Amino acid sequence: MSATSTFEEHIQFIQSQTDKALSKITPKLNSSKYFYNPIHYVVKGRGKRLRPVLVHLSGQAYDAQPDDLMKLGIAVELLHNFSLVHDDIMDNDSMRHGQPSVHYKWDIPTAILAGDGLFTLAQLSLVGLDNYIFQRFNEVALEVCEGQGMDKEFENDHSIDMDGYIQMIGKKTACFLGMCSELGAVLGGASEEEAVNIYKFGYFLGLAFQIKDDYLEIFGNEESMGKSLGSDIDENKQTILAIVARKINVKDWDNFLKKTRKFEDYKNYYESNGVKKEVENLIESNVEKALTGLSMLSDDRSVQLNKYANLILNREF
Repeated sequence: MSATSTFEEHIQFIQSQTDKALSKITPKLNSSKYFYNPIHYVVKGRGKRLRPVLVHLSGQAYDAQPDDLMKLGIAVELLHNFSLVHDDIMDNDSMRHGQPSVHYKWDIPTAILAGDGLFTLAQLSLVGLDNYIFQRFNEVALEVCEGQGMDKEFENDHSIDMDGYIQMIGKKTACFLGMCSELGAVLGGASEEEAVNIYKFGYFLGLAFQIKDDYLEIFGNEESMGKSLGSDIDENKQTILAIVARKINVKDWDNFLKKTRKFEDYKNYYESNGVKKEVENLIESNVEKALTGLSMLSDDRSVQLNKYANLILNREF
């Protein structure tokens, strides 16, 4: 059996155990169907469980207890899904994980309530863990909300530069993955210095992840992505592609935007003007920065996290 297949099997095991635990988090009988049915619908979706996987891999590098890692893994997955349900409303996205988003299948009030329920269930999953875990979890949850607020503020604002974009995705995405890697290690007794270092691993991986997300929104495959492409263009979001296009040649980009354009026109522009290549380089450089956060781990303890970084770098959905 190859090392790659062993890693893939390990990831699949974590994903399957996470799915099993998620299926048990809500009451099944004598409960409000209006409230719980959309929550069940969300947690049974085709999510990749990348955040709980990172919690487990980081914790395993420090010999954390599996039960504690599962509690934290479930909490971060529920927090992630809470943010997606509300983001889909704010961005008017009709598809998520290959199925209609909650507000499309039901309605906006139902989706708001489902998101609220997911956030509360995330809090309950942390019961029994150290107070530091609870505090850091909620500090980062607040940052994620701040990042989403910045994302909405940035719409239609063509003055946003690379620094502003990185600050926004740092809050919206990168700090979340940083928290996953940090708290998994903390559950295994990592020192403060080790925790700071491995947070860096998750943080820069999160930057790469979000940049790749913007990239796949244009260059991904709708079927494998499990959601509609081009919504960032429809919402006039200031994605990494738009920012790099403006940086390369602001006059050409402004002229391009003055005309009514189709999705394919944006795709062709990004390819022919070097935007696509520069964004690919940014993804790779942030993964390289992330790997420096593993410097305090021996090779045998960091091998799975290294493979996880490659998983993020090469993902197609």
